[in-house]
Amino acid sequence: MARKRMLFSFLLLFSILLTACSAKTPGVDSPEFDQAQSEFIEELNIENIYASLNELTKNPRVAGTSSEMRAAAFLTVQLKAEGYEVAVQPFDFERYVIPESQSLTVEGFAGPLSPAPFQYSVDGNVDGQLVDAGYGLKKDYKKIDVKGKIALVAVDKTAFSELVLLASEVGAKAILLYFPDELEIDKWTLGKEHFKEFIPALALTYDDGTKLVELVKNGSPVNAAVKIKGARIDKVASQNLIVTKHPTLEVNDDIILIGAHYDSVDEAPGASDNASGTAVVLELARMFKAVPTNKEIRFLFFGAEEEGLHGSEKYVSALTKDEIKRSAAMFNLDMVGSADAGDLAIQTIDGADNTVTKAASKANEALNGDPIETDFGDRSDHTPFHNAGIDAALFIYDPVEEWYHTPEDTIEKLSKDRLVNVAKIVGTSVFELTFSGMIEE
Repeated sequence: MARKRMLFSFLLLFSILLTACSAKTPGVDSPEFDQAQSEFIEELNIENIYASLNELTKNPRVAGTSSEMRAAAFLTVQLKAEGYEVAVQPFDFERYVIPESQSLTVEGFAGPLSPAPFQYSVDGNVDGQLVDAGYGLKKDYKKIDVKGKIALVAVDKTAFSELVLLASEVGAKAILLYFPDELEIDKWTLGKEHFKEFIPALALTYDDGTKLVELVKNGSPVNAAVKIKGARIDKVASQNLIVTKHPTLEVNDDIILIGAHYDSVDEAPGASDNASGTAVVLELARMFKAVPTNKEIRFLFFGAEEEGLHGSEKYVSALTKDEIKRSAAMFNLDMVGSADAGDLAIQTIDGADNTVTKAASKANEALNGDPIETDFGDRSDHTPFHNAGIDAALFIYDPVEEWYHTPEDTIEKLSKDRLVNVAKIVGTSVFELTFSGMIEE
C-alpha cells in the first residue's frame, strides 16, 4: 500500500511539474513538491538497510578476493530485483600480501622480541652483525659501517620508507626500526612506490629497540637473523557496479552520482567501513526507482577502495569528457552509521562548499534544524571526482570510532538513527537536485 501511495504521489507530482513547465512557474517551491518529497523520505526502510548489512557483514570483503565477489553478487541480485540493469566495470590492481611469518633472533639476547612487518616489507632471510645506526640519517652512517650488516634505527621524524632506502644505499642487508608507538600494523606502511628497492624491514617496540641498543653497546659484536616470508605484491581483480536511473523528463542533461565502496580490510566485517554506506546507497536506489526525474541518477558501488581508491579512480578515468561535464554532483557515503564515532561531517578535498555540500546543508537544516559546515577530508572515493572537476563530498561520522579497521567493526555497533539520518539528508538533497533548474523562472 505504501509503495502504491508513493507512486501515486509521484505521478501527481509529475503532472504538476509538467503543468509548471508550461506555465513557467517554480514548481520545486510548491506545496505539492514538498508533500511528494516528504512522502518519498517516508518510504525509507531501515529494515531494508539492516537486511543488506546482515548479508554484507558475514565475512570480511577484502578487495580482490572471493568474499568481495560474493558481496558484488549480492548487490547485483538486489539491484536487479528492483528492475535495474547492472553494469559491471572490471579492473585489475596490485595488492600487497602481508607476510605469513616474520622472526628476529639476536645472539646473546635472552628476552622475547615482538617484531612486526610494515605494509610493503619485502621477503628476506638475512644474517649479519647488528649495528646501532642512531636515527638512520646520512650523517649517522658517516660514523659507522653497515655494509652487509643489519641496521638498528630509532625513528624520529623521518619517513619509514626514507629510512629503509637510506640503509639500503649504504649497503645494509636489513633494518630494524623502533619508536614509542603501539604496533598498529595497518597504519605502518612503507608505501609501494619503492617496493623493489627495499631491504627487509621489521618494526620493534621502543622497549625492545632500546634493549638491543644497550646490548650492542656492550662492546662485543652482536649477530642477528631477520626472516620475512610470504611478503609480495599480487595482481588481482576487482569490479565496480554501476546502476543508471534514466530521466523520465527530457529536460536536463545533468548526472547526479551517489556512491559507496563495498570492500573492507582484512579480518574486519566492515559494518561501519563500509557496509553502512553501501546499504544506504542500495536503499536509495530502491527508493528512487519509481521517482520521475529530469536528471540521470547513477548509483555506484566501488571495489578496492581500501587498497587505494582503485575503484573510484577506474570509474572516473573511464568517463568521457561529456560525462564529466554533465556530472553535477557526487555524494560519497563512507562510514555513515557508527554509534561510537563523532558528529556527522561533510568533507570536500579543499574544504570549500560546492553543489553537494550546499544541497546537503539545506536538507539538514530542514530535517534537523541546523546547517552543516563543510570540513576538509581527502581519504575516500570523492577524491578522484574532485580531481576531475566534479563537485563531490564525503559523508562520514568523524572522528571515526576507536575500533576502525578491526575485527570489532560489527553490525551491533551501528546506530539506526545515524543510518537513517544520512539516508534522509542525501535522499532529500538528490530529490531536490533532480528537479532544480528544471523550471524556468
